[in-house]
Amino acid sequence: MKHSIEEIKDILKEKVLIERLELDDVEPNDISDNENLFDEEGLALDSVEALDIMTGISEEFGIDTSMLGQEDINHFQSVNDMAKYISENE
Repeated sequence: MKHSIEEIKDILKEKVLIERLELDDVEPNDISDNENLFDEEGLALDSVEALDIMTGISEEFGIDTSMLGQEDINHFQSVNDMAKYISENE
């Protein structure tokens, strides 16, 4: 099933970032679509959490992320980056 960009962003924020990474003190509205999730001014996520995000994308959207390398994952700095990739590969 193809999702709209807004639906993808909502799922990313709620299911993949907040629930999967157990960010209990974060609300979807706290996550800007453009913020760098790995930056100290963003959510300050680390490389282990990046891998967990890839698994979450695979499970939530049925996209095979196993072939993505570290350089590909580096392109997923924001919700917008991930939503664009998912929209193009869903």
